[in-house]
Formats: sequence, C-alpha cells, structure tokens
Amino acid sequence: MRVLHVSPYFAPAFRYGGPPRSILGLCQGLQRAGVQVEVITTAANGPSDLAASPAGGDEYEGVPVRYLPVAFPRRFFGARTRDALTEALTRVDLCHIHGLWNVPEWSAVRLARARDVPYVISPRGMLLPAAVRRGRWRKRVAFGLLESSNLRHAALIHATSQDEADELARLRLGVRTAVVPNGVDLEAAANAAPGFRRRLAIADEAFVVAFVGRLHRIKRLDLLTQAFIDLRRTYADAHLVIAGPDEDGLLEGVRRTAADHAAFVHTIGSVNDADKWALLRSADVSVQCSDSESFGLAVVEAMAASRPVVVTRTCPWPEIETQGCGLWVEQSAAGIAAGLRALAGDPARARQMGLAGARFAREHYGWNVIGRRVADLYADVLARTGSQRVA
Repeated sequence: MRVLHVSPYFAPAFRYGGPPRSILGLCQGLQRAGVQVEVITTAANGPSDLAASPAGGDEYEGVPVRYLPVAFPRRFFGARTRDALTEALTRVDLCHIHGLWNVPEWSAVRLARARDVPYVISPRGMLLPAAVRRGRWRKRVAFGLLESSNLRHAALIHATSQDEADELARLRLGVRTAVVPNGVDLEAAANAAPGFRRRLAIADEAFVVAFVGRLHRIKRLDLLTQAFIDLRRTYADAHLVIAGPDEDGLLEGVRRTAADHAAFVHTIGSVNDADKWALLRSADVSVQCSDSESFGLAVVEAMAASRPVVVTRTCPWPEIETQGCGLWVEQSAAGIAAGLRALAGDPARARQMGLAGARFAREHYGWNVIGRRVADLYADVLARTGSQRVA
C-alpha cells in the first residue's frame, strides 16, 4: 500500500506545535506497519523557512519528504504544488491530507478527485468552535466555497478525539469519521534524563509546573499564570517553566502579570525533542488549559514521561479522571490552582498518577499501535473504493 501525505508543514517545522510531530510519528508508525509513505509539504517554518528540497526530494528521520518553496499567499501556506502532487498521485493508492484552510490541501483535493485517487482528511481540530471563531467570516466563506465540498468528497475523515468527531457529526457531511488519537515516542519519553532543574537553578525540593506547546491565545497562558501566582501563596518555592515558540507575543503579558514572581517564572522558548523530554521528566506536573484541543499532544507526552497532568475540561481528556492520570478541572485560574495545590500537597498521589499515565500511554498511544490502526483504515478505504493500484 502506498500513501501520499500532504500537509502545510512538516518536521522539523515544530514552531507549529503538535501537528508536524504527530504527522512525522504517524508516517513512521505506518512504515513499521508495512505502508509505503511519502510527504509533500511546504518549507514554511514561521519567519525562517526551511530549505526547499532538490528535485529528488529529501528524507527526514527515514520518511521521504519534499519541501516546496513558500509562495503567495503565505497566510494560507501558498506553494507551487501542482507538479509535485500530480507526479506523486500517479504512484500512490491513497492520499492523506492534514489540516484545512491551506493551499496544499486545496490543491491535493482537486488533483486527487481529478485522478480518482481516494483521499482521507484529518482536520486537526480546525473545525472545532474555538478554532473557527478565529477569522470566523473568512472561514465561513472558505467553508462554503471549498471546505464543505472537500470534506463531503473524502473517503474518510480522521478525528483525533471523540469530541472532534462529535463536532464533525454536527456538520452532517455524510462521510464516515474514524477516531484515532495521536501517538507519542514512548522510547524517547522513557529514556530521557531529567536535567532542567540544574540548568535553571531550581532546587530539587521545589514544585515545578511545566507548560510545553506553542504560545497562542487559545492555550490560555493568562489562566495558567494567574493559577501559578495563586499556587505560590501556599507553596512559595513553586516554579513555572514555559517552553514553546511565542506565536502571539504573549510572553510580555505573562512577565508583566507575574512581575512580582519573576525569579520563579522561566520562559525558555522553543525546545528540541531531547530538551522537551528532559523538561517533562524534571517537572512535577504539566498543565494544559486551552480553549479547545482536537487532541492535546502535550497531555500524552507528559503522561509518557510519567508525570501527572492538570487539564481543563475544555480539552478532550475525560480519561484523566477515569484512568487516574491527573486532574480534569474547570477552565478557570481557581480550578487550575486547586489542582496544582492538590498535587503539590500530596507527592505520593502525584507519583501514582504519573505511573498510571505512563501505563495508559504505553497501552494506547505508542506509534506502532496507532500506525497499525490507521493502516487498517486505509485498507478498508481501498476495499470500499476498489482503487488499490497494481505494483
């Protein structure tokens, strides 16, 4: 089975948060499941583009990929995609498209339909209400003109959580939706050595709260900052470490709000994978309090690193409660602070939650498991459409 993956960005463009990492992990999991994969993407990487690929393409961590030069309109990840997509679609059985509202997606759908290549779309949370509210009028027009038809003609829609699937069902697209979560690199998580306390001069006995992810308004760092200030009223030695690219210029506001606690707030910018795992292993708890998430990769990463999580109920993680991996709290500074105080005040309980999370991650979120599940979905699509090509 040969599958083309199309995305507006791909590893190592990690400034775009979880999707570049999860698409890479999925491709590697699919390879281990026996699926031949290749990726067509753009060279977008925020203000500093990646190098465009030579004619023969590139390879990233074993995955064949072609990075196309960014072109107008940059806002929608514009690139000259036609030739590369046309060539790739002649040799694959299926096309898997990641994300909406972008030029590579629009081109891939148009060309796949013209060539009768079935395609799968992963909206990656871009149709959740909180995501649609950003640029609402522009997205409403684009949905009517392009996205509705693109989704209705898909052979399958892939959601990464049941919450996302429920939102898609409300659109009444008439297309089968399958829920398969994102995965995580379990080996890297288990083998990472803690080391960030020494780097940041944080005492071994201090309670460390970590946030890992892109710094975007939807992530609600304002709530986390207020919750941390509240926490320090009880636990004066607590520290907050914020790691990720500052997409919306939010750090200035965080520093201003927490000015009286500046020695205990560490903003370290983007981190590579090794440092991400080292940070999580050095922390006592990880927090996610977004307005919405289709999945929330940072939650699984923290669990894989054996750390408890405090997650707000605006994120699709009821398992946090049912599996005893942390605390699923209301989306408020008070709710987050209460969860943090509960874990800071009961280290034994926090350790047990971390171990429960690690077990849960091993059982459900390894890329080998995810790769096999998605490969089975591909096989089902091809059986239904009768379109697998003969090698």
